[in-house]
Amino acid sequence: MPIAGPFDRPIPGESLTGEPGNNPWEQPAQMSDAKDVAMYYLERLNDDEILSDFAAMIEAGATLAPIVETTYLQGVMRGLHSLDAGLVVAPVLHAFIKQSLEDMGVKVRDTAENPQKRAEKAEMQRFLMVANSMLDRETAETPDAGEEMMEAMIATQEGTPAEEEAPQEDKPTGLMAKG
Repeated sequence: MPIAGPFDRPIPGESLTGEPGNNPWEQPAQMSDAKDVAMYYLERLNDDEILSDFAAMIEAGATLAPIVETTYLQGVMRGLHSLDAGLVVAPVLHAFIKQSLEDMGVKVRDTAENPQKRAEKAEMQRFLMVANSMLDRETAETPDAGEEMMEAMIATQEGTPAEEEAPQEDKPTGLMAKG
């Protein structure tokens, strides 16, 4: 395979010099009705070879969401339908592929992130927001014990240790220590 030289690249703006309408996605879509788009994909995905390839990808560690997204984006790139129609039928494709793979005995993960952890993180952010707003409203010069406890909880949740828990650093001693 020959190595590309520094001048074997497209010049800036070269993609804008082509005739408009040369690409399939620059043409009117072949299907504009979401029902037609869904039927197209359902008929195409109802193939054992395609589903077995999807099953292999899932078993290799892929999640279902990027597979569905790639599937309908290919249709957009080929000019079969608009992006809007792809987004409308994405939940139908997701449910069909997931059920088909589960019927084959494949355990399907929808997305890479854990919804439980996402909910816990959102709840913690909500707690920090409420606690910070409460402390901002309380503008007393000397904080009471409750306010000090709230500040310590916020500091702990934000990852910074509370002031009273900070370890004292020992100053270096010896011949090479500078004072």
